[in-house]
Amino acid sequence: MKLPLSWLKEYLALEADEATLSHRLSLAGLEVESIEHLRAPFSGVTIARVLEVRRHPNADRLNLCEVDAGAHGQFRVVCGAPNVHQGMIAPLAMVGARLGGKEAGGLESAPPLSAAVIRGERSEGMLCSGRELGLSDDHSGIVELDAQAPLGTNLADFLGLDDTVLDLAITPNRGDCLSILGLAREIGALFGLTLRQPRWRAPRPPLDVPPPSVEIAAMEQCPRYAGLRIDGVRVGPSPAWMRRRLELCGMRAVNNLVDVTNYVMLELGQPLHAFDFAKLAEGRIVVRQAQADRDFLTLDGVARQLAPTDLVIADGRGPVAIAGVMGGQSSEVGPETTSLLIESAYFEPDTVARTARRLGLHSEASYRFERGIDRDGQVIALWRAAELLTRFAGGKPAAPICDLQPRPFTPPVITLDLVRMAALLGVALPGAEVRRRLMLLGAKAAGAGKDRLTVTIPSFRSDLREAADLAEEVARLSGLEEIPERLPARPNRIAARSPIRDLSAKLREIMLGCGLTEVHTLAFAPPEDNRLVAGADDDLPIAVANPLSAELSELRLSLLPGLLSVLRFNLNRQAAACHAFELAKVFAKGPQHGPAERLVLAGIGYGDFIVPGVGQPALSASFASAKGIVERVLDALGYAAEPRFVAPSPAAVPYLHPGKAALVYLREQRIGVLGEPHPAYALRLDLSLPCGLFELDISRLAQMPPRPRPILPPPRYPAVRRDLALVLDRERNAGEVVETLRTLDVPWLESAEVFDVYAGEGIPAGKKSLALALRYRAERTLTDEEVNSAHESLVRQAIQRLNAQLRQ
Repeated sequence: MKLPLSWLKEYLALEADEATLSHRLSLAGLEVESIEHLRAPFSGVTIARVLEVRRHPNADRLNLCEVDAGAHGQFRVVCGAPNVHQGMIAPLAMVGARLGGKEAGGLESAPPLSAAVIRGERSEGMLCSGRELGLSDDHSGIVELDAQAPLGTNLADFLGLDDTVLDLAITPNRGDCLSILGLAREIGALFGLTLRQPRWRAPRPPLDVPPPSVEIAAMEQCPRYAGLRIDGVRVGPSPAWMRRRLELCGMRAVNNLVDVTNYVMLELGQPLHAFDFAKLAEGRIVVRQAQADRDFLTLDGVARQLAPTDLVIADGRGPVAIAGVMGGQSSEVGPETTSLLIESAYFEPDTVARTARRLGLHSEASYRFERGIDRDGQVIALWRAAELLTRFAGGKPAAPICDLQPRPFTPPVITLDLVRMAALLGVALPGAEVRRRLMLLGAKAAGAGKDRLTVTIPSFRSDLREAADLAEEVARLSGLEEIPERLPARPNRIAARSPIRDLSAKLREIMLGCGLTEVHTLAFAPPEDNRLVAGADDDLPIAVANPLSAELSELRLSLLPGLLSVLRFNLNRQAAACHAFELAKVFAKGPQHGPAERLVLAGIGYGDFIVPGVGQPALSASFASAKGIVERVLDALGYAAEPRFVAPSPAAVPYLHPGKAALVYLREQRIGVLGEPHPAYALRLDLSLPCGLFELDISRLAQMPPRPRPILPPPRYPAVRRDLALVLDRERNAGEVVETLRTLDVPWLESAEVFDVYAGEGIPAGKKSLALALRYRAERTLTDEEVNSAHESLVRQAIQRLNAQLRQ
């Protein structure tokens, strides 16, 4: 937001220099990014009236003009401009004036103007065009000034060309500072100055004419809409001082009708829009959602595609403006316009922001609506616009103002506890001082008991919503440097231990001990990644309302796609191996519950865990390594013998290899998954080696505390080993075989472990050989006869229970 100090001084008697002002504003949270000192590109130019124009006796294209420069006297000037006429007010460069200050060398190097004899007639000065003054490139005629401009006044002073402009960075919560009045109010509060707020009179239209027809069909998005009809306007240039102020604030002058709406917006912060009333079908306005109206041509000549929920301003035929963003060409003000409908409304910030962002269409109006304008300033802005249009466009209000307010504004009231405020700020302030500062902001503060104030928030400060906001304002007004640099008094308390935090710390130690490196990936995921890992679960992804990009438009359902992207990133940089883990949250919503988040541990292994050396083979990542890490995690957490690994159906984990995947169960609840990527997925990632993956639901695991682990003394007697090779169906799960053997009625069986799987020559088709190591142990030394008898009993039962054969 650009702030010309000449405009500011109309509201405040500010004596501080720009350096002091800049310092105070920056400390108050309104950072001054730059200070620009502007100077007129001419000197010695005054305002004069042309008294008489007559033909030059010796030149067909020249005129002799008698001009009155007020206190400077009257002069004769030779002029060749085609638009010079009797009675016009124009800039007069007197003898000694310097022009062309924008050229190289600046004003000081420009030669002074001297009297000259042109075709036998003496010229005592020069009537100037815009190019000669260095104000524009227009050289078609003399600059015509406002008829009310005082004669003899220095032109630079009248146009405000000598000025200082501050460029301020306004934070998104301070929409009230996007106007000259708002900044004046803020600066007045900072310096304790009285605001000279102008009071404009309400227009006096004919009372026998009905107000414009307005209907609000979207009350939630537009709580107030006001419109004023003005007839008899004439399109032309704006006065020079208005054009100059628009230029200083970074806006381009168009014509008097458009410039007035922009000027009021800069002055008061209320965006206005001018419709050509003759172009409004049926002469009425409807504020509604776009619904079936999809195509709309905006003022910039671009066809926009509207969404059904976009808020539009429509007439009897269709949309004529995108509410709060930009008007349409169908109702654009043009040279033939004679009647206007001026719109002044309040649109909800979220509505305007959503539409502007989706369309990629941002304007000065939408910039203000998105940040929140004065909730109660719509009619005042119409009064100001009516005054300016009457003065500079010849218009007159043709009907009373139509002011619809289906949701009237009620000022918010906040109770401020001074003791609590002192705790927040670290410094206690007297109640009278707090009240004074709040009133400087435009709030109303009244006592509400001991150390309490009831504060009524003004309509232009929509950012003040709770007591903490008021505490910040109180501190900000006198500068945060007044707060002493000391820690606030707080009772020393030992924070309660967080089980999930302790569990997370332990998991990180386990993962690092397994040789994995911790990584962090984005919580956002492409929709195709979420669809890949969704499987047969009922969980649905959560869409991001304002995504960073179209590729990251959902919250992740799993950590595995992110870890695979980490792997691909490292492989692209010639990494030979990648072993990483992530402990983070995933997000989902189900048909029976709303959005929820879960803490998940996931890991990936690719390449060698141990680099091969002399006589030392490499240990590579695979399904087995991922299973080993999962077992190590659960064992370290106290679930040594409880987990079960179950082969999943292809639909459950479509992203994993059909023959190298397992679901992890604990106490009959699924807590995770492990395996290798599906071959098609591995091919897409260009993986040439096996890759082990796992993912555990730590939120669910934390709800299942481990059972106490018994402490057993070392065995006193040796175990006896017997090997067993069974021929089984190839689909038979090895874990199922081990569990079955453990449940057999066999004495002294201590453990059963798989040490080999074979399928090939000597084994029937569709079968496999499973070799197991069985250990028998008792509280005494077993004899061979006892072990052989127990082993034979186990073999008989196993063959029967597993429908197996003993491999010969």
